Amino acid sequence: MREFGSEHQAIVMPDGYFDSLKEFSSEVNFLRLGREALLYASHNTKEWIIRKDQEPTILFPAFCCWSMSAPFEKSGWKLVYYRLNEDLTIDEEYLEELLKATEPQAVLTMNFYGSTSTKSAIARVKTFDERITVIEDFSHCTFCIKQIFDENVNFYVSSIRKSIGVCDGAVMLSKRACNNGYIQQEAAEFADKRYVAQTEKGRYNWSKDQVKKSEFLDTIRECEGIINNISAVRPISERALKMLALVNGEGIAFARRENMKHLHQLLYGQVRMVSGLERCFEGAPFSLPILVDDQDDAQRKLAQNGIYAPVLWPICEEARKVCKHSTFVADHMLSIPIDQRYNYDDMEDIAKTIIYCLNK
Repeated sequence: MREFGSEHQAIVMPDGYFDSLKEFSSEVNFLRLGREALLYASHNTKEWIIRKDQEPTILFPAFCCWSMSAPFEKSGWKLVYYRLNEDLTIDEEYLEELLKATEPQAVLTMNFYGSTSTKSAIARVKTFDERITVIEDFSHCTFCIKQIFDENVNFYVSSIRKSIGVCDGAVMLSKRACNNGYIQQEAAEFADKRYVAQTEKGRYNWSKDQVKKSEFLDTIRECEGIINNISAVRPISERALKMLALVNGEGIAFARRENMKHLHQLLYGQVRMVSGLERCFEGAPFSLPILVDDQDDAQRKLAQNGIYAPVLWPICEEARKVCKHSTFVADHMLSIPIDQRYNYDDMEDIAKTIIYCLNK
């Protein structure tokens, strides 16, 4: 039951979460986008490669977004995809085969939904050759770095704007000093444009003004078109950096964790979900992935009932040939929001809507 009135809840104060990331690395860089942070990691890794007589090769999880792979392709890397298991953990036997066959200079890993630990696989990589650079995308568990931190990781990269309402932002933790000559000037106009659109989106929650909705959606799409051209590394905007100073990381982690546990309990046995999600119950998960028979139809029905469940992610043909599990998830998964914008009652409503829509 929704409750209204009564005492105000406390104002949540910032806890310096992003400042605390300095405890985990020699260098912390705040950049504009996750894809640009990966491009920055790519450039710096190429500088550190000892075996310069080879075309640089990086091993990539077959289940990945094009915005993760494109920065490496654009900077001259050869991508070789490795298999994942059904629960999206790394197929370590296959990974070891690729290490021997390709002798890569780098490996990219991802802790999907905060439930797929990469530590064992990374240990294998470093045992094979400690010079291999390991880059971990932790966008799905940005607010649980203490739980996932691994000394063997050379770069941690996260797209911040996927976790909180900033106009732009990504963070990259590095074990050694980077060449900041790759970072160009701030793109303030982009940040301002996004901020105005996000502000109107917030006001829409009160007014439900459909004209304003059309306008801010057009602006957001325009901004997405701008950043699809991955050509430079830019710093986070001053506007977004000020926003980060207001973040309470523990509060965000608590909300995500509790929402995930509650929604998982409500949907368990009612819909199919990616296996192994229970492993993220003590962290700060990104979303709850469900599996549906007809992705387009299910997405449409949910949207008609107010739930916007993105597809994470369409994958390329080469990755499809390598990994049947990644292909299945890419074709059947929808990402259900469980983040700090929502509460216990919202999870109840979301669960009821999902069960209704998938049984129509």
